[in-house]
Amino acid sequence: MLREELNEKDTWDLTTIFANNEEFEKAFNNANIEIENIKKYENIMINSSDELYQTTKTIYEVGEKIDRIYTYANLKYSEDTSNNDSQTLIGTAQELYKKFSEATVFYDTKLISLDEETFEKYISENKNLREYEIVLRNAYKYKPHTLSDAEEKLLAAFQKERGTVSDIYETFTASDLTFGKIKDENGKEVELTDTNYSLYMKSQNPEVRRSAFKTLYKTYEQYQNTFASIYAGQIEVEKTCAKVRGYKSAMEAALFADDVTPEVYDNIVNSISNHLDVLFKYYRMKKRVLGLNDMHIYDIYVPLISNFERNYTYDEAVNEVLEATHIFGDEYVNILKQGYKDRWVDVYPNKGKRGGAFSGGCATTNPFILLNFQGTEYDVSTLAHESGHSMHSYFTRKNNPLQYADYRIFVAEVPSTVNELILAYYRLEHTENKLEKLSILNSLLELYKATIYRQIMFAEFEKTTHELSEKGEVLTAELLNKKYYEINEKYFGGEIILDKEISYEWMRIPHFYYNFYVYKYAIGLTGASKIVKRIRAKEPHALEDYFEFLKIGNKKNPMESLKVAGVDFTNANVFDSAIQIFDELIDEFEKLYKEL
Repeated sequence: MLREELNEKDTWDLTTIFANNEEFEKAFNNANIEIENIKKYENIMINSSDELYQTTKTIYEVGEKIDRIYTYANLKYSEDTSNNDSQTLIGTAQELYKKFSEATVFYDTKLISLDEETFEKYISENKNLREYEIVLRNAYKYKPHTLSDAEEKLLAAFQKERGTVSDIYETFTASDLTFGKIKDENGKEVELTDTNYSLYMKSQNPEVRRSAFKTLYKTYEQYQNTFASIYAGQIEVEKTCAKVRGYKSAMEAALFADDVTPEVYDNIVNSISNHLDVLFKYYRMKKRVLGLNDMHIYDIYVPLISNFERNYTYDEAVNEVLEATHIFGDEYVNILKQGYKDRWVDVYPNKGKRGGAFSGGCATTNPFILLNFQGTEYDVSTLAHESGHSMHSYFTRKNNPLQYADYRIFVAEVPSTVNELILAYYRLEHTENKLEKLSILNSLLELYKATIYRQIMFAEFEKTTHELSEKGEVLTAELLNKKYYEINEKYFGGEIILDKEISYEWMRIPHFYYNFYVYKYAIGLTGASKIVKRIRAKEPHALEDYFEFLKIGNKKNPMESLKVAGVDFTNANVFDSAIQIFDELIDEFEKLYKEL
């Protein structure tokens, strides 16, 4: 379907940002002028507390205008990437953003050049500046890890080269790897790709699963030395950069921005390691339900329920999400309902539209949602998920000035996952269809298994490889394969037959090139589980705590923000609620399955 064939009510209303491209152009030209004016602050910024205030205030105000321009351009481009006008818009917006970044590059360096006494004096004596205290302190905390101007310029010159290793990985896996052919469920010969591999791993035909598994990893095995060199190179880059900046390790450097310590990271990994018995219980149950005497590693993704499918209209999906979120109270539902009416959502796929789904916007726009709705259960869950992001953005922006009207990636997935869970529980409670209930339970079980256990398994591997490198070990293919297999043995506990090919799986995990990132997925689901459990149990102040969390923005660091919602990741027992839910879901599924 072409963009112009869509009903207007099913598209987002970007005229709330700019009425037309001419208005965009005017804002663009004005922003260019304001960017040029920023340069005058470079030499006077730290002369006094008032100059620091004026510089900071100006940068945030101009930055908001740049964000608005970029948001409009990005959303226009997302709705039809083939449109020439939209391509031009995003190109000009990107150039403007680059110009703004270059014009403000002096800010952190100048701020950090202040001695501690002067920095504290400026904040204490200037009431206006204290409005920016938290962002100032977040920038100033990098002072011990900031080098001289000459050294910083030298590192900046190599910024692009720093990403070369991950670029090589992406290019190699996306463009150069081929896996050969397998026979699908119908006996038809098909080309295996890294994308369709996941579909074949869910096949009801065990031979299709086995063939896909063996065929894919045969190719990875052939290139194991290349992958080992790439991954070892990535670790060396991060390790060297961390050492140069005075961090104790690459882990400490990667976690520093979110105020997470290596001790907290270790606690997260160890906490999950103490709950592997529940994961083993899940695999035993899955083996029974699937009727397998032996479960191989290539069998673990087969759905427990494959014969249920429900289709939704978009209006039905909207109603279901609104009904499910009634648990948060009228204010939440009314705002979300009005958002849907005010065309926050771009609903259906069209030619040239960006795939997938996202929530986007900035401090002074609506929190828009891009969908590619086709009426599946997954699409309904996606609407709930993205609505969670958008409501988080709405409350954050409404309750904070510009400098705090955003939140970090670390906490971003919590409200979206809260909505997913709330929707699932609502559906469980409002259907009498046992197959539908089992399908929902299956989805929840896979969510917990994949998001908590699998991501923490990855996190443990990443921790292990970095520790080996820092001890001076050479990360050969043989060593990496051995360590990855050992970690799989730990997480599958003898319940699963570990075919040797699983040793090569680390090679196809792109997240290992986003240094110590994967644990955040487990954080999101664990935090959401705790919040949902509190709200559903009607614990005192549970809703109030959650709304305070939604409104807090960047006024607190991520760990402190989550504590507001009742989730403390410094506590060794923080995962207990999530694991308990997983355990209960296993029992609920098996009990209901026996009733069929």
